[in-house]
Parts: sequence; C-alpha cells; structure tokens
Amino acid sequence: MKTPLLYQVYQALRRGWRRITPEARQAVRAFVASQNTARGYINAGGHPDAYYQQFGEVLEAVFTPSRLLTMQPRLTVQESQGKDTVYGQFFRFLEGGEELGVRSEELGVRSDTTTNALCCLLAMQHQTGTLLDVTQVHTLQQRQDDTGGFRATEQAPIPDLLSTAVALFTLRLVGAKASDATPFVQAHWLDNGGFAPTLYDDYSDVEYVFYGLLALGSTEPRRKVEYL
Repeated sequence: MKTPLLYQVYQALRRGWRRITPEARQAVRAFVASQNTARGYINAGGHPDAYYQQFGEVLEAVFTPSRLLTMQPRLTVQESQGKDTVYGQFFRFLEGGEELGVRSEELGVRSDTTTNALCCLLAMQHQTGTLLDVTQVHTLQQRQDDTGGFRATEQAPIPDLLSTAVALFTLRLVGAKASDATPFVQAHWLDNGGFAPTLYDDYSDVEYVFYGLLALGSTEPRRKVEYL
C-alpha cells in the first residue's frame, strides 16, 4: 500500500525544513508566527482565514513534528474549485477516495491545461496505480525553464513558486526527472522570512511559506540553503 499522499507532502515539507540553515529556520519561524493572531492565521489581506489556517497548522507540525499527533485532518477548499473540476476530484480523493483508476479524458485534462491540474491528475494516477499518462508527464517537465522554475501554463510570462512546488513534488512522486530549482526558490525569499509568489511580488503569507518548503524538499538536495 502506498503512503497516503498528504503524508508524502508532509515528508517533503520536512525535507525542505531540514535543508535550510538554522538562521533560515529562525527567519521562517518568525514570519509564520507573525501571521498568527488570536483569531487564527491571516491571509495576504491581513484577515483571519480558514484556508490559510490549514497551511499555518501544517507548518507548525513541520517545525515541531510532535504537533502532527494532535492535528485534526481538515481540508478547506476554495469555492472556485468545483466538484466537477480536476481540483474537486483531487480534494475528494485526498479526503479518502484513493480508489479506482483516473484517466486524463475523464477529467478533461489536456496538454494545454494548468500545471496544477496536471499535477493533480498525475498524483492521483500514481496513488491509484493507474498507468501514468506519459504525455502529461513530458508536458509537465517542459514547463520548467532555465531558472529552474515552472510556469503555470505554456503561455505564462514567468514561472511562479506555487507551480514550481507542486510540479517538483509531483515529478519526484512519479519518478520523473526535473532540474535543480534551489536557486529559483531561494530567489523568492523575502527580508521578512516569507517567500514571494513570483519575483515581481514583495509580499508573502503562510501559503507561500508552505510552497517554498515543499519546493526545497522536492528538488535535488545538493547543499544547505542559506537565508539571503
């Protein structure tokens, strides 16, 4: 039986956390703590948000693994991710539906779909033992550019941290190759200890700290990562 996907995500986050230096850990911890209020973790607009709460709680368990034992499994999905989309299928899958096979055509996943959707499809195929859609694996690999980052679509002007994190995790999950993205991820570190969504952004939140650590834990660990 395969390790549950959510736990594999947690393992990748822990690998990312172990890769960074003590100074970097201190900066990341401080930023995450700054995002937690008496009413819970806040979004980029500064308001308590259940969606961001789940990222904050997972990060707490990454920093202190004993917290994992007291966590209540919960998935808060943004309303835009409808039940009939690949995202809706994926979140139902995470909530206990690791069953049967999953084919691209059943979910309307094409070669021009988003990187996130490709990752959802391939992760479900891997976990259910369905024959991987090799064309989609190659499409995902081709989304990585010379910086090491992945683009959200073929037409996206620049790579972003979210797409990079989920792509690296998925390619590692299915045993496919990707170039080292450490310099790309490191370039997204901000002075406040958070990670920026793209190189054009100067803000962060707990969701993007999650993606930063996930990316570091899913790329080739060639060296310790220092806080810039």
